[in-house]
Amino acid sequence: MSRSGASSRPERPGAASGSESAATAAASGEPADGTPAVDDRRVLVVTGLAHKNERHYGPLADVAGETTMVCLDPTGGVESARTVRVPEVGPRIVRVFLLFVLALYEGYRNDYDAVASISLVPYGCYALALKAIYGYPAHLGIIGIDLDHHAEQWYGPVPRWLFRRFDAVSVPGTAHAERLVRFGVPPDRIERLTNAIEVDTYRPPERAVETDYEFVWVGRFSAEKDPLRFVDALAELEAADREFRAVMVGDGPLRSAVVDELAARGLSDRVDCPGWVDEPLEYYHRSETFVLTSERDALPLVMLEAMATGLPAIVPPVGSIPDVVTDGENGLVVSDREPATVAAAMERCLDDPDFRRSLGAAATAVRSDVSLERASEDWRRILATLER
Repeated sequence: MSRSGASSRPERPGAASGSESAATAAASGEPADGTPAVDDRRVLVVTGLAHKNERHYGPLADVAGETTMVCLDPTGGVESARTVRVPEVGPRIVRVFLLFVLALYEGYRNDYDAVASISLVPYGCYALALKAIYGYPAHLGIIGIDLDHHAEQWYGPVPRWLFRRFDAVSVPGTAHAERLVRFGVPPDRIERLTNAIEVDTYRPPERAVETDYEFVWVGRFSAEKDPLRFVDALAELEAADREFRAVMVGDGPLRSAVVDELAARGLSDRVDCPGWVDEPLEYYHRSETFVLTSERDALPLVMLEAMATGLPAIVPPVGSIPDVVTDGENGLVVSDREPATVAAAMERCLDDPDFRRSLGAAATAVRSDVSLERASEDWRRILATLER
């Protein structure tokens, strides 16, 4: 694109013209208008995802011709992409501003075919600014609860208007796509992007292992994940004189409240809280059933990881979770998040081990849908949408 944002793109070095260009394009699979084929596209990424970049942008770098990441975090690179890192100077707000400055400079210094981002504020807004200045088609990825926070709770109609400005918006599943359509985003701009996991890592144990916990909860100890709801459900089991052990893996602002509540309910000797762990695989293998209590969520990676290792999931029908978990087939979908309702599903798994194991065996089928290879194919479709 020209620097003024005009609709014409300057010819690349060695580009053919006229009928020769059309013939070359036909032979190479490149569109006749000179737009580069997906495998040749140069993509600029604006990101602050840090350690999550490899998971989310690695599949993009595997299919794009060249990927450059302007990255907020010094540890946030992707092996197969070029990384431009923000200097570690000043408070975070200064570095977030410098991220935009570096992205502007990178867009000025080099020519790109698209700009990609995940999370509307600030990275998606930066992508829209680059689109306005340089004319790059802009992508927004929604992987968390952007639609809840930005579109409905914080800014009212402004984020909805912003969503409609993107040339492609990727979502983890059906619920998010339907909401975007209600916000006025054209359906042909909405693409699914697999919330990918390392399926070679998250797999059932090679041999039967002795489990230590009937139930495992994994996540951030924060209001939207509602870990106290899990404690309430465990208290229901305790009141019913059920034998169990559980583990809550994670950390966050509600950790102290959870520990205090476990003590107040007399559950401290039944529930372990090991804190944050980089690799929860061990806890999946040592547990029988995964429980999710989120008030809001998209398509949680921890749920996909647990299912990939062979655990049935007890989940609420929030976000795009119903796309993956079918009640009574590969997990249990509770009708509401009331502690008694969640506890009843947990009791069902305690009372019928054969049923629980059958759910877990079926849950492993998710592995074919959430691999990094599947995410790469999704990125091919996203880049094709940006091409239009």
